[in-house]
Amino acid sequence: MSDHSLDVGLSPDQVTGIVLAGGASRRMGRNKALLPMEGMSLIERTVQVLDKVSGRVILSTNVPAAYQFLELECIPDLYVGQGPMAGLHAALKSSQSTWNMVAACDMPYIHERFLRGLLDLANKQYAADAVIPVVEGRMHPLLAAYRKETVEGLEHRLIKGQLRMVEWVQELNAVFVHEEQLEAMTGLDPRRILFNMNTPGEYEAAGGLMNSDLSEDG
Repeated sequence: MSDHSLDVGLSPDQVTGIVLAGGASRRMGRNKALLPMEGMSLIERTVQVLDKVSGRVILSTNVPAAYQFLELECIPDLYVGQGPMAGLHAALKSSQSTWNMVAACDMPYIHERFLRGLLDLANKQYAADAVIPVVEGRMHPLLAAYRKETVEGLEHRLIKGQLRMVEWVQELNAVFVHEEQLEAMTGLDPRRILFNMNTPGEYEAAGGLMNSDLSEDG
């Protein structure tokens, strides 16, 4: 395999990692974040990877008691009941970093090298508000890098009750990174990295795939 090392200009102390753990997990039937995956909970995997690229990791949640074992700062929504946009808003308000690496807690294949690729692009795009993956024509705003300043537009939309994240993202000066570029940069399959689990069947399938080639190099 070729060397996919990345020259990342952003050091971890310039980045805050944000874990979004506000989903209701209705289709899964239990809290997705706490599902075990290869010896640790899914949210622990997410925190572990974010910790490698961030100087500070915070948790966006309205149920901090469920995550006390992580010993992380928990940030509750300021606009309760308004979905993932509210969680991202509260976390960005709490951040003291220019760039913030955001990850939902239900992606079992999240990988340090993928996050470094997004942050490398963020560092090079001086005028960008965000760096967002696009796979098979679909934006993935819940595994993306955002400038802290984007919180202002988020707040305006939350006040107005405009809760479609895709519409907010389209207002940003965002860099949209397609799967071909992501794969060339990182050597990883973006479709797998961005896979998120919503049902017991998807969890079972993911558990059976964790020993495949994606995890062979950390």
